[in-house]
Amino acid sequence: MTTLEQLLGHDQTANPIDDYLSTITDAIRNQPRSLQKIIGPSELGTDCTHCLAAKLAGWAEQERDIPWLPFIGTAVHAELARIFETASQTAVKTGGRGRWLVEQRVYVGMIGPHPITGSCDLYDQATGTVLDHKIVGAETLRTAKAGVKEVYRVQAHLYGLGWENAGHTPERVAIAHLPRNAVSLTQDVIHVEDYDPAIARAALERANRVHANVTALASISETARDEWITALDRAPGCFSCRRYPDWATQPSRLATELGITTASRTTRKAA
Repeated sequence: MTTLEQLLGHDQTANPIDDYLSTITDAIRNQPRSLQKIIGPSELGTDCTHCLAAKLAGWAEQERDIPWLPFIGTAVHAELARIFETASQTAVKTGGRGRWLVEQRVYVGMIGPHPITGSCDLYDQATGTVLDHKIVGAETLRTAKAGVKEVYRVQAHLYGLGWENAGHTPERVAIAHLPRNAVSLTQDVIHVEDYDPAIARAALERANRVHANVTALASISETARDEWITALDRAPGCFSCRRYPDWATQPSRLATELGITTASRTTRKAA
């Protein structure tokens, strides 16, 4: 049998390794999570006021490298969704109850005129439990044993509010820290607490206050808005800060300690 490859021959100008890596890279950069621009429940609980305001202003984040670890998390989320969807379908086929609601979009509230929605990893109808998967490394697993990150807590309670808005009766939220690098799932750390809609509403109220400032300053000029955002408090160790172009305008730690100010060189305009 003559194959198409034999008929056409090989492309001597193509580089298989470069094309292999670029195909993966393009897919990662253009997947839905990478292209998200409207703020979602996963970001509303951030302790970085700068990044919250930047997101609300519509600033586009710029990846400094290929986000491989988030891609691994996205891939594991997809497989977990398949697992729980199959479990529910199997239960229904055998006369049982479809217990798990998987990756369903819920409405959590408004920020200014914008409805905020998010895709919740998992909801257990049998117990009224919101579950959120976090595929994390060893350091996050270690710190999770001492306490869950506030941004994760807020996200889970926002999803709880979303399910409540949809007519369900959530009772608790769970953040499942699943090991990315360990050889066994027994390394997991799962945090469970009672659902509290006040936590979700407080996050929405905070975001609305920031949004009101962003909108008011933007009515004066984008420059006024962007300079205000650049000057806002940044959370220590914030990973998102460096994704914004105004990261380079920040004074060094030494300059800050010495009381030396640096002129802003921000030329950033919102997308």
